[in-house]
Amino acid sequence: MKFLAIPVLLELVSVALAQSTNKCISEFLGYPCCSSSNTPVYYKDDDGDWGIDSATGDWCGITKINDASCWSTKFGYPCCKKTCTAIEKDKDGSWAIEGSHWCGIPANCSGNQPSQPSQPSQPSQPSQPSQPANDFVEDHRKQCQIGNIQTSVNNSKLPDPFKTLSGKRVSTKAEWTCRREEIAATFEKIMFGEKPRNPDKVEGRKSGNKYTVTVTNKGNTASFDVTISNAGTAAKPKPAIIGLDQGFGMGGSLGASTNGLDVASITFNTNNLAPENNPRSGAFFKANPSSNAGTIMAWAWGVSRLIDALEKDSSVGIDVKHLAVTGCSRLGKAALAIGAFDERIALTIPQESGSGGASLWRVGAQVNRQKGKQFVQGLGSAATEGNWMISSFRNYDGRETTLPFDQHMLTGMVAPRALLIIDNAGQEWLGEVPSNYCGQATKEIFDALGATDKYTYTQEGGHMHCSLPNGQFDEVKDFVNKFLLGKDAKTGKIDYSKNTQPINFSKSEWIDWTTPRLA
Repeated sequence: MKFLAIPVLLELVSVALAQSTNKCISEFLGYPCCSSSNTPVYYKDDDGDWGIDSATGDWCGITKINDASCWSTKFGYPCCKKTCTAIEKDKDGSWAIEGSHWCGIPANCSGNQPSQPSQPSQPSQPSQPSQPANDFVEDHRKQCQIGNIQTSVNNSKLPDPFKTLSGKRVSTKAEWTCRREEIAATFEKIMFGEKPRNPDKVEGRKSGNKYTVTVTNKGNTASFDVTISNAGTAAKPKPAIIGLDQGFGMGGSLGASTNGLDVASITFNTNNLAPENNPRSGAFFKANPSSNAGTIMAWAWGVSRLIDALEKDSSVGIDVKHLAVTGCSRLGKAALAIGAFDERIALTIPQESGSGGASLWRVGAQVNRQKGKQFVQGLGSAATEGNWMISSFRNYDGRETTLPFDQHMLTGMVAPRALLIIDNAGQEWLGEVPSNYCGQATKEIFDALGATDKYTYTQEGGHMHCSLPNGQFDEVKDFVNKFLLGKDAKTGKIDYSKNTQPINFSKSEWIDWTTPRLA
């Protein structure tokens, strides 16, 4: 049996097969069977016939598995439909590959079948329908099976972002989609709390510069406001930068770096969603009263619901396909999480995010041990400040090497979309070294995805916290021009030439995995 060939959650599949009959091939690919036997066929591919479920509006599978001779279903793999030519045999039977996934050759297979493509050196995950209903989505969670999430490991080095929960390493860009969801689910379980998805209804209403978003979820309704400036029109919408704010009117901390750029500005006050000193008084917990999420995930949920509303409301004049999000300090942590957990964000710009943002827990802990004091904000401090994270995360304080992730995997979730990390060298509490090392480890993920030009890490000192220096203006302008406005610009570099202390990143000290080049 092909236990290691494809990362399918065999136990769950076997339980599902035991609980139901008349299953369809789509369930092996993460899609349900169509609920109605009269569902019309909207699309055909190598994995069978596909329809749109009238109850949910989502893709569903029509082609059933009724052949008792299809022995491979009990192991979580469909039967082969086009070939009788075995690529490999084991004690369970004969195996072949169709549509980029393994299949079992039925016992009664016969005839001269078409030849199959040669076996890839490392078979990919089961393919998804080649024509998804809409790829401009918040995430791909419902298309992916999330396996057992480890909550403790023993690893002093940076965990391998390319190693799936099943132990297989991803080898294609398509496989990264579900690996990214595994990473997201791990952060949700251990650090941020679960992000609620798919509310019943989201609506937006504009009055002057104020835009009100109203969310209805399981009988609970909540509203929050944002401020929109310099928007376009329905006929000519503008890209926009979502600037996180806490009532100071800053709308982000990019300062004059965006002057002259023809983009709209959306000021997003996180206090409207979950104020740090009283989170449950905000809109997030009114809409999701049973949630245990920290404030950072609550803010991320709010930005996603804002995008939901803007996507349906062209009258506002915002080009939702070209959105950026930015914030500084604690709001830099939030900006990173927002970009990581919503794939509709085209450009993510976390600024001086420190611990819990684009800074490595393991390296920060090492620096503090070497200094003999809390030189960099430690995990215990960050885990208890501002209700940013779920309360149990503090249990990893002093046990950072047991985390199954580190923050390079959060920054890596943004890939292959654009990411500009802005750091302030010399701010001890923010962690000049662990932030820099995170910046360098993140590049490995963007390189693997062939997205090197979509990533820049810049670190410059000699200025106040959250006061962007002129020396970092060009990076901001280049990223906005290229990824929001579609203009030529030079991006893709690691720049820490203006640091306040030597940076001696040793890749072999922290990384014991190889960086693949994903096909």
